[in-house]
Amino acid sequence: MPDLLDVVKGVATVALIAFATRWVTMDRGSDSPKIKGAVAIYPIRWPVRAAAYMAAVLCLVFAFADLRSGLAGRRWPVTLLFVTLALGAVWFGTGAVTSDETAISKRFLWHSSSLKWEEISEIRLHKRDGGAIELRGNGKSLIVDSRFIAQARLRREIEQRTKLQPLND
Repeated sequence: MPDLLDVVKGVATVALIAFATRWVTMDRGSDSPKIKGAVAIYPIRWPVRAAAYMAAVLCLVFAFADLRSGLAGRRWPVTLLFVTLALGAVWFGTGAVTSDETAISKRFLWHSSSLKWEEISEIRLHKRDGGAIELRGNGKSLIVDSRFIAQARLRREIEQRTKLQPLND
């Protein structure tokens, strides 16, 4: 009987992972950016944001759960690992791409980068990376990956503003 229970748990785990992956990668929600004045804001898609924040909470629970009192003094590397994973998950779920008449910017928790439209000399589309758009110019690079909403609309806006055709890889 325990073997059957292990098989059922394994099947349930695989099914849950498949469902969660499909849910996160599904393209639903708004296909247009939020407009505030002359600024278009492309936030991270809400399923990706929700999954990242749930992962952060789960990692924090694992970090601070007192599973065995005898390991309390020797558990700090595990706690540090899970806190680091939680910070990474928050970083992954936070951020936005903004564009206006002068530039395009990408911001995250502690980092922001931008390129002026006239600085952009090359646009690359990375099919193997989920359709990421890489903008290059003046020795700088800005990559907009598939976590952000309205990818097709942002690509058209970039092409219109830079008057460049993207290169596919």
